[in-house]
Amino acid sequence: MANRELLSTSYSSKKHDVFLSFRGEDTRIGFTSHLYDALNHKSIKTYIDYLLNRGEDVWPTLAEAIEDSHVSIVVFSENYASSKWCLEELVKILECRRKVVHGQVVIPVFYKTDPSHIRNQSGSYEKAFAKHERDLGNSESDDSKQKVLNWKAALTEAANISGWDSKTHKDESDLIENVVNDVLQKLQLRYPNELEGIVGSENFSGVVETLMTSIQILGIWGMGGMGKTTIAKVLFAKFFAQYDHVCFANAKEYSLSKLLSELLKEEISPSNVVGSTFHMRRLRSKKVFIILDNVDSLDQFEYLCRDFGDQSNDSRLIITTRDRQLLSERVHRIYEVKQWEDLESLELFSLEAFKQSLPQKGYEDLSQRAVAYAGGIPLALKVLGSNLRSKGTDFWESTFRKLDKFPKEEIQKVLKVSYDGLDPLEKKIFLDIAFFFKGEKKDHVIRILNACGLEASSGIEVLEDKALITISNGNRIQMHDLLKKMGSDIMRKECGINPATHTRLSGSEALEVIKENKVREQETKSFFKIIFQIERP
Repeated sequence: MANRELLSTSYSSKKHDVFLSFRGEDTRIGFTSHLYDALNHKSIKTYIDYLLNRGEDVWPTLAEAIEDSHVSIVVFSENYASSKWCLEELVKILECRRKVVHGQVVIPVFYKTDPSHIRNQSGSYEKAFAKHERDLGNSESDDSKQKVLNWKAALTEAANISGWDSKTHKDESDLIENVVNDVLQKLQLRYPNELEGIVGSENFSGVVETLMTSIQILGIWGMGGMGKTTIAKVLFAKFFAQYDHVCFANAKEYSLSKLLSELLKEEISPSNVVGSTFHMRRLRSKKVFIILDNVDSLDQFEYLCRDFGDQSNDSRLIITTRDRQLLSERVHRIYEVKQWEDLESLELFSLEAFKQSLPQKGYEDLSQRAVAYAGGIPLALKVLGSNLRSKGTDFWESTFRKLDKFPKEEIQKVLKVSYDGLDPLEKKIFLDIAFFFKGEKKDHVIRILNACGLEASSGIEVLEDKALITISNGNRIQMHDLLKKMGSDIMRKECGINPATHTRLSGSEALEVIKENKVREQETKSFFKIIFQIERP
């Protein structure tokens, strides 16, 4: 798990999935172009040098593209070795393969050529090297001799890597299908499975895979910072290879026309999609996989959700959101992303803070305090861990003291998105619950807030749908401690640091303000409304 977590960033930061190395005059028109199209059809980002003009100034671009790829496909053909460019590419590819960490995956394709000719530099490969040696014959430099030796060693090494031989396939389309599927499998291994390392629960993978096989439209719901987007990305990486048309769309960045353009691999005008089901009907016989991530309003995607049931039974639509009401009657099942258990939380925090799965000696108790503060929210665990990394115990102690009054901005910013989406009445109800009613009976709270002129029944339901509160089995209102702290932070930013100017106070702050008579007369009415002894039912 630790290795997956630590390596995830470097794996996913590469620009290309695949680099294609091939001899243009042999396979550019035909096999390689068909392979390139097939890779693109599966949304595999592939680098090909069609547009490059050969020249010395081009090599840095090619070398960078090779280094910035997860996988290299080397198409060995009859005249591959006659190209010095191809041989230089191969040397660079194998250099990347030999890296101890993040070594590149190399997939050889032996296209109408015998692997033994490549391995032993015989046949056409022997003739190619005879020419290279003649061309370099005028140069007695050690560099020229070493270059030829490097080329030969690279061919031998590459030919010994397990690959695909065109002679063992009935036709080129069969060969291409196998190569593409091989690439997909290799890429899934290159992108670490984050389900345990980032998302949390040990049985999560099994649960979600079961849902994916049986549920056509799935909603993923939970409060901010719980890893809904990460879950969606993992699902997409795990399953997209099984589908004909796929799209992962951040709902805030994608229009319906952009989504359809990506699905169909063609330009779709916005004027041609409003209210029309034509383009989705084109896909009914296909396996389609769509993820709508970070949805707070369906708007133009409404018809997509409504009519998705008409797609193939093998098609899948996943929606991630903080708003459960948005999923109502639109999805077949809702998966709730819940808070992490303490052991999982400690492991993730330790990975961030110490780059290992357990706390360092001397930091055990402090790490438990961090886990308690985060309350099972992955975002909070990661932010705290990264901020405390490589710091001494005094710094940790000081940080915890500050967190009691001033929550981390990176955490609050994410959590506050749901609060910002509330109307003014719902915001008041949220703040009243944050200050006074955590743990109280729902019916009792509704009576009190209704008496204060608030429509509490509908407001509390909205807060629950947006994962800002939960209702326990005992019908009591519960709120995460970080959301409660967010309420205090909102009050402080709206009213200033001085508690005497706040419209809501609770606990020792309220008693201190009243005791010292710091409340101005015109502010007293608000305190009559909010400071009282709650009679418990």
